[in-house]
Amino acid sequence: MMSFTEQPLSFLGYAVETGARLLNIAPSKSVAQTPYQIWHGNPTSYKYLRVWGSPAYIKRLVGDKLDSRSSLYRFINYPKETTRYYFYDPSEQKVFVSRNALFLDRGFSTDTRRDELLLEE
Repeated sequence: MMSFTEQPLSFLGYAVETGARLLNIAPSKSVAQTPYQIWHGNPTSYKYLRVWGSPAYIKRLVGDKLDSRSSLYRFINYPKETTRYYFYDPSEQKVFVSRNALFLDRGFSTDTRRDELLLEE
């Protein structure tokens, strides 16, 4: 996950934790249930999943009338037992939790690093 994003190396812990969460909710051929279903007894929901490191716009609560109403942040993790998200603010270098965000998952798949992966014959 880290190789396809522009995230700093200090976010490796967030990437590992997100990867572990995805493995726990992934279906398996050998077991009829996911590890999450076995542990919690609830069916797994996938509707809240987002692409790790993807940009997202979040509405700011403060600002001038003529300022932009939202800012661009990066998704980095899921808090435990909630349907919220951890975001990174590169301008202030802070991590915060928010629930409402407009994710830009589609444009994220055309990252510049991905374009550099050309295979020669």
